[in-house]
Amino acid sequence: MEQACHRCGATLNESDPFCPHCGAPQLRYEAAEEAGQASNAAPAQRFTPRNPNVVAWRDAILAAALIAFPAGLLSALLGLEARWVIAGGMVTISLYRRRTGILPTSRIGWRIGAVLGLFAAVVAAVINGITLVVQRFAFHQGAMLDRHFHDLGQQITDQLVRSNPDAASVIPGFIHFWLTPDGAAAMVLLNSAGLTIAMLVFAAAGGALGARLNQRSAQPSAR
Repeated sequence: MEQACHRCGATLNESDPFCPHCGAPQLRYEAAEEAGQASNAAPAQRFTPRNPNVVAWRDAILAAALIAFPAGLLSALLGLEARWVIAGGMVTISLYRRRTGILPTSRIGWRIGAVLGLFAAVVAAVINGITLVVQRFAFHQGAMLDRHFHDLGQQITDQLVRSNPDAASVIPGFIHFWLTPDGAAAMVLLNSAGLTIAMLVFAAAGGALGARLNQRSAQPSAR
């Protein structure tokens, strides 16, 4: 296919990189090739919506961390009330939806709620530990705390003996353990473990409930 030089207008072959008459370089514009490259690059620039079945963990962890402190604080100061962590799970899901624009499923709600429960349990355990330290060393209530743990240990041993009368003779060391300072520390750890499990369950349930409510609230707008 013959072409014309853009400078002198002489006739050129398509393969000539320079004009044989004036020596000007020949610039070619491949319209079809350019269009093909643009069409191939276009899909990479399109916005791909997030999968509602996949957790955006960065936003989920941030939302859970923001709600974990008040939920853990209220649970530590007012006792383990299911409403605190259930409500916290629901609020976390709403905050997650606001940050991501994703309408989470109940399964996603369970997972995000469990993260909240773990964070809230850590907050509650830290607050409980600080409270014990302050009571013992700042308010000098060590004797009262020791008496409380001793009474609690006595209750545990009494229940153990009632459930198994042979326990007093078979495992006297184990029964005596609960009346020692190490037994008191074990009771604190067991209480923290039970608190963690309970908060995980309640917060996960709150997350699933929050996801369900968000789905219901979105149904009228989708019609």
